[in-house]
Amino acid sequence: MATTSPWTADRTAATRPLMAFLLPVLLMAVVLLADQIEGPKTAFVGVLVSAPLLAAVLGPPRTVVLVAVVTLLAAGAFGLVADDGFVWAQATRLGIIALLSVVAVVAAVERVRAERRLADADRVVAAVTEAIIRPLPPSVGGVGLASRYLGADAEAHVGGDFYEVLDTPHGVRVVMGDVRGKGLSAVRMANYVLGAFRAAARRDASLTDVVALLEDVVATEGSAEDFVTAVVLEVRDGTVHGVSCGHPPPVLLDGGAPRDAVLPVDVPLGLGAGGTAPAALPPGTSGLLLHSDGLTEARRPGGPFLDLDQVLRDLSGARGDRLLGGLVEAVRDHVGGRLRDDVALLWLDVGAVTAPRGPAGEDAEDAEDASRPGELEPAALRTGRRPLPPAAR
Repeated sequence: MATTSPWTADRTAATRPLMAFLLPVLLMAVVLLADQIEGPKTAFVGVLVSAPLLAAVLGPPRTVVLVAVVTLLAAGAFGLVADDGFVWAQATRLGIIALLSVVAVVAAVERVRAERRLADADRVVAAVTEAIIRPLPPSVGGVGLASRYLGADAEAHVGGDFYEVLDTPHGVRVVMGDVRGKGLSAVRMANYVLGAFRAAARRDASLTDVVALLEDVVATEGSAEDFVTAVVLEVRDGTVHGVSCGHPPPVLLDGGAPRDAVLPVDVPLGLGAGGTAPAALPPGTSGLLLHSDGLTEARRPGGPFLDLDQVLRDLSGARGDRLLGGLVEAVRDHVGGRLRDDVALLWLDVGAVTAPRGPAGEDAEDAEDASRPGELEPAALRTGRRPLPPAAR
């Protein structure tokens, strides 16, 4: 990765050269004015040493050098004008200002380097997140899509929100989840879960089998305290089946008032999920909003949580990118631009989806029969004979 000199101000270092110069100069003017009002004693001139130190907090090294030069000139000129006869005292003041100016320049160099390292780390995290959560096309298997991923503030840790939509022989399959905790361990777990979902969603006819494999992966790869909340959906013939593993339910937006979808609720992945059969949403379901808990838990410190129902009512009629754009704007306005948790948003326009034929040529009815809860093997038998997919190792 190419690097630039810490002496050069750039935007990634969050430096403000103009402010870093003007504020110390203003401080010098106040100090010298106070000394002038006090009389020819130069009693406050030593305070000028704080000017380059202030510049070191705000600006790049070259600005600190400029402020230091101006400070030395101002202190020397004021001493000559005051002519208080204390030559050694004046020399001592100038020496201290010069010495601490060098310290300020060194501090500014180190600060800019640290800011660049932080900016590089943020870029790496962003690249890793984008590699895990791939961009989605406008539609998959006849299901219209729109998605947004809002990362938390730079000072917050990266989260483990994720989503995926796949066109499979068993219908369009969707997952959205949120890994417990933050940081790279959460990103790693999200990668394991997504890898397992991409393998199982295309292979297994039963959505319950898909959830069981995700449970295996989290239980195998995580610690005893790790878990992942998730919603897993399947769209066939325009009908949506799904199950919620401890995740916020999707929101139904089908022309009426927004309301939570009623799905069977299982425990989060890693805590024994896989024993709850999916169920169908009401016929005619046309629009679904999936989101992570970063949306409903967004708030200013000490303020109320975002009222998602009210926001969706305000956005009545909006769909797809327009809907998600409005949600993003509402969240940022509500928190004052400072997100403390990642927010994942996924819009599904179900429409009319034709069920594909299965991999062995079975028709949609046969595939549906294979996914009925009454004909599933016990979870222990299923999970005991299935190795983890390579993507999840």
